Amino acid sequence: MNKSESYDLTYVTIDSLAEGVGSSQITPLITRLSQAGLKICLISYEKSKPALHLQDYFNAHGVNWVSKTFGSSGFTGGLQRLNDLRGEIPKTKLIHARSDIPAVSSIFSNEAPVLWDVRSLWADQKILIQKSNLNNSLYKLYRGLESIAATKSAGMSTLTSAVVPILEQRHRRLPILRTVIPTTVDLNRFKLVSKMPSMFKALFSGTYNEYYDLELSKLFMDEFRKRCAIVTDWARPPESEKNHIGVGEARIFPSPQTGMAEVIPQYSFGVSICKLDAGPSLAAAMPTKIAEFLACGRPIVVNRGLGDMDMLIEEFNIGVILDGNPTNLSAGIEKMLELISDPETPFRCRAVAEQHFNMDLASKKYRELYTQMLRV
Repeated sequence: MNKSESYDLTYVTIDSLAEGVGSSQITPLITRLSQAGLKICLISYEKSKPALHLQDYFNAHGVNWVSKTFGSSGFTGGLQRLNDLRGEIPKTKLIHARSDIPAVSSIFSNEAPVLWDVRSLWADQKILIQKSNLNNSLYKLYRGLESIAATKSAGMSTLTSAVVPILEQRHRRLPILRTVIPTTVDLNRFKLVSKMPSMFKALFSGTYNEYYDLELSKLFMDEFRKRCAIVTDWARPPESEKNHIGVGEARIFPSPQTGMAEVIPQYSFGVSICKLDAGPSLAAAMPTKIAEFLACGRPIVVNRGLGDMDMLIEEFNIGVILDGNPTNLSAGIEKMLELISDPETPFRCRAVAEQHFNMDLASKKYRELYTQMLRV
């Protein structure tokens, strides 16, 4: 990197652009920000050698992409990335830091004001997924990073409104300049298909780590099969560590995130059930797959307390909320059958995606926040 060159915005992430989150969230956002006239340096940590076509893509859009080697997983690897990233920040007017480690690295660089892009309660979620014997010590360290990001950042964006009161209770100080921008979808790629399949088909998509409740997912699908014939498939991404998820999937087929726009419309609904006992991090979560299903006009099955989804589902009638109760399971199946048979369901789902999970609106909101931060 030419450290003497100056940028309007430096976007930093430890997510790989070759995997689901990178290709579905980061790349299309950076494209839109660049098209809006921002001179951008993008720094990411890649788990495999970056594809030449992706480098060519960013070059064509005038984005300086600095791809770093991800290295080892776990806390030690995280510390190495934190320290390494601090020295990679170029001259820039503003830093958009995706999650806690990039935010702390950016703050320590002292290069520019930092937008802390919260992306869930990372400390809480990380501990639940890792299941380490050192959980208590690691949690304190992770929460320490969150505290630095919360108190030293100039701006903040969250995936949900529900997490803001939790952050306000945790930290003595939060950025005054803030916005809520959920997981978003490129609506030009994920198009509405109003016609439902001729038979009932359920789709599980993307990765399923320890944060997801596959037992409750299986219960729901088992009960559904008792009521009527239904096909259950899993679109498995290349980066998944699991070879099966045990929800009664009849077919497991490989599908990178870039292919999901064509896959989803072939199904009646999508399933994204996280663990009900995941704690405060549930309020901050917003799985990408939910937004993708809604964009294609497909209702979704989620757990109670997942981000802002309770409110959206109840207000717009676009899915089913499970709480683990047997009566609730039965009612959820009835509700999903009703949604699938309602010809207006796809249009309601799409309308919610356009209003709440729209990548174009997200880009606009980020640019508005950048402007506010630079005025201070």
